[in-house]
Amino acid sequence: MSILASLGTCAGCAGRTEEDYIPAPVSARKAVEAAMDAWRRGETPGRIPGTPAIQVGDAHRRPGQILVSYEVLGEVPSSDGRTFAVRVKLDNPPAEEKVNFLVIGIDPLWVFREEDYKMATHWEHNMTPVETAPDGSQKQP
Repeated sequence: MSILASLGTCAGCAGRTEEDYIPAPVSARKAVEAAMDAWRRGETPGRIPGTPAIQVGDAHRRPGQILVSYEVLGEVPSSDGRTFAVRVKLDNPPAEEKVNFLVIGIDPLWVFREEDYKMATHWEHNMTPVETAPDGSQKQP
């Protein structure tokens, strides 16, 4: 079941369809830009207050990596929601990547890195191994 489908079954959502949770192109693009601007200011993924509020999900960011600049390249086809390709220029370490961000919802608008959305909708999670010490404590390698 997709996140969109689960939104349609929530309390108070009677009469809404999946399509009702796909924002208009202009609203979705503004949400992506707000998410990128927050990242550029050094904010971590999470809630961005406003009307509508924006909730950012991006578990693939490296701690301490800085967004130097970004360019929204445009909307790309997706069956999951409104998706935009974004070129990001990063520092610490330096890199340039093309990343897709998917936008769904009404209020809040959810901005997910596409990989995170796919992991969530397929019930997957980060599979980084955990080491168990002789005392029974666990730590990431």
